Amino acid sequence: MPRNKETSGRVPGVPGALLSRFKMSGAEKKAALVILIFLCIYGAAARALPMERVLRRPSSLVVTDMRGAPLRGRLSSEGEWLLPVPLSEMGRWMPAAAVAIEDRRFYAHRGVDWLALARAAYQNATVGRVVSGASTITSQVVRLAVPRERTLPNKLLEFTQAAALEFILTKDEILEIYLNSVPFGGNTRGVEAAARAWFGKSAKELTLAEAALLTGILRGPAYYRPDRHPERALELRDRLIDTLAERGAAAAEEARRAKREPLPKARRDIASARIQAADMAAKMGGAREHLDKYGRFRSTLDSGKQNLLLAELRAALINMDEGVTAAAVLVENETAKVRGYIGNAREGTGAPAAWVDCAASPRSPGSALKPFIYALAFERGAAAPATMIADVPDGDGAAGVRNFDRLYRGPVSARAALVDSLNVPAVKMFRAAGPENVLGLLRRLGFTSLSHDAAWYGESLALGGCETSPLELARAYRALAAGGRYAPLVWYENAPAPEETPVLSEASAALVLDALKGARRNLPAYAGAETDGKIIAFKTGTSYGMRDAWAAAVTPEWTLVVWLGDPGGRPRPNLAGLTAAAPAAVRVMLRLTQKNDPWFALPTGVEKTELCALSGAPRNPYCPQKTTDLVIKNVTSTEPCRIHVMRGGELKTVWPDELARFFASRGNAGTAARLKITSPRDGAAYTLAENGGRLILTAAGGDGALYWFADGEYIGSTEGGRTVAWPMTPGGHLITAADSGGAAAKAKITVKDPSAELPYLPELEAIE
Repeated sequence: MPRNKETSGRVPGVPGALLSRFKMSGAEKKAALVILIFLCIYGAAARALPMERVLRRPSSLVVTDMRGAPLRGRLSSEGEWLLPVPLSEMGRWMPAAAVAIEDRRFYAHRGVDWLALARAAYQNATVGRVVSGASTITSQVVRLAVPRERTLPNKLLEFTQAAALEFILTKDEILEIYLNSVPFGGNTRGVEAAARAWFGKSAKELTLAEAALLTGILRGPAYYRPDRHPERALELRDRLIDTLAERGAAAAEEARRAKREPLPKARRDIASARIQAADMAAKMGGAREHLDKYGRFRSTLDSGKQNLLLAELRAALINMDEGVTAAAVLVENETAKVRGYIGNAREGTGAPAAWVDCAASPRSPGSALKPFIYALAFERGAAAPATMIADVPDGDGAAGVRNFDRLYRGPVSARAALVDSLNVPAVKMFRAAGPENVLGLLRRLGFTSLSHDAAWYGESLALGGCETSPLELARAYRALAAGGRYAPLVWYENAPAPEETPVLSEASAALVLDALKGARRNLPAYAGAETDGKIIAFKTGTSYGMRDAWAAAVTPEWTLVVWLGDPGGRPRPNLAGLTAAAPAAVRVMLRLTQKNDPWFALPTGVEKTELCALSGAPRNPYCPQKTTDLVIKNVTSTEPCRIHVMRGGELKTVWPDELARFFASRGNAGTAARLKITSPRDGAAYTLAENGGRLILTAAGGDGALYWFADGEYIGSTEGGRTVAWPMTPGGHLITAADSGGAAAKAKITVKDPSAELPYLPELEAIE
């Protein structure tokens, strides 16, 4: 069909129709058509580039600590170790080495380095074979995302897609993708995985020599593998260091120092030995929902705290057989974040049951639940820390209850009963608080295994007749530190603050923690000048049959629970909370506590008041000794002491019936026994410089526990050969000891301050 005049000279088709709108010569139209065709090819190539594959390869799921340091990784879906990190976390040397060695004009070209391409073409043509390539970092990113057979058409497509990629991403984004995607041999991909595999460190910590070695490995991961071919690897590394210096990426002195560094002798295992901690954090923190764009879950765990816990737990196991292990949970009170978690201190050692996560395993808590029973009794006004409790067998259910040491102490304060973990007083507090109320409180505190009713547990619940895990116990003790407010523990570092639910009054929680401060007197390891000014409240527990040893420790900043035992539940004669678990817990807390750190402030409603030192009730006019202790205003009973009475002009001690029967059964009806203070001597003089300013108080004779007073102020109690230390103050003092039967002995002493008799010496000002 003949063309008419209007169509003559037009290029047929759509491009021709577009070009016809512009006045061009024939040559210009042909040139424009070539450019348009190239742009179409370019656009098609860009659309064909799988950006999802470019931007994110299947990476390892990495659980990091609170600062981003990897704790545990898992192989990617492609079976590789790929730990992507931002360019800003690759340090100085690795990005510099990649650019200087692999693509020195990277920041100048637009995906294709035409100068390098021309040079490579000339060199290859001259030699007659391929001796030089012209791949850029950008084209390598394309090749890594879409591997193709090495043919000329594929190379052209690769260059086209590289140029297209430069219009989509910034140079730094391309460099980051490259360094996170490049293979280093075996199943190791990316600089972070390579740095950890060869040097056991992050990419940002790599030295110049280490970065040069990794860059060299890229040229032949098997050929230049440093543990198998050290001569080749060393020669290439040093040559690359020289190249970096020549191209201005490193100073000459830096290069000289780098060449003196040794090569790594073996690859390291990237998988962490801390599987249990990382897996628990990932599970509890919802790792899959909180991954960053690099596939990392930032947990709340603190590597430093992890190391501290593990070291102390393993020290506690030195004298244990390998069937016994330990677990620990450390919680930051303010945030409820888990900063330390050791599921099994023998993890990775090959010991029996080292794979069991004991920190999440339910075990019998022994006496570790008693503080919550006392807190509820305090909250309900049934007792206060100074309240006298009869530690005696009785006929209404406690007759079968015995204390750990098989002894009964007669009258004992609630404070002392809790600190000494006495079973009979705990059962009495359990009754006073109400079994249903105690069970309800424990459930609100997160003890999920308590599925039966109160009748099923009976009074055994007060003595550990149930199961809980170190993780649950840490959550509950943290509620005490938070003023009676329960919150779920937090495992994801960027999680919002958890919602807190009041489960106990702030006042009752404060009274329990104040009482538990006194537990230090039971632990010789928590004594001495190095612990002065460091206050820790802690409670121990030992399960029936010596199967579990527990210690829970609290400061205003931290809550820690330590457990020791056999994962199989077999008993051990040395598994007692006070001797096996408490020393490790206290050592950790002493490391985490600064001298003179402030203690919990007393909440509104808690006040110190003067009480009878024996009954713990408000003093009546006849109470011979006084003490000052905490009570809850408008909750604690204000009924005066009923033990001390005046009859016929003579002061009498009238014991409650159960105590009177107890004394009678022991051949003592509460009358005065022969009691004598052996230290201090009556009329003795002391100086503040003696014994570090502390006076050891001892006595002979007496009935049961001895109660010590200085100038009428209660100091403490002793029994069974124990002593109490009184911090001396200058002046004259009256030291009094009273026994459980009401007998008393006294000694008058004088304490001198030698510094008051010396001239002022400025250099002594800080000595204390």
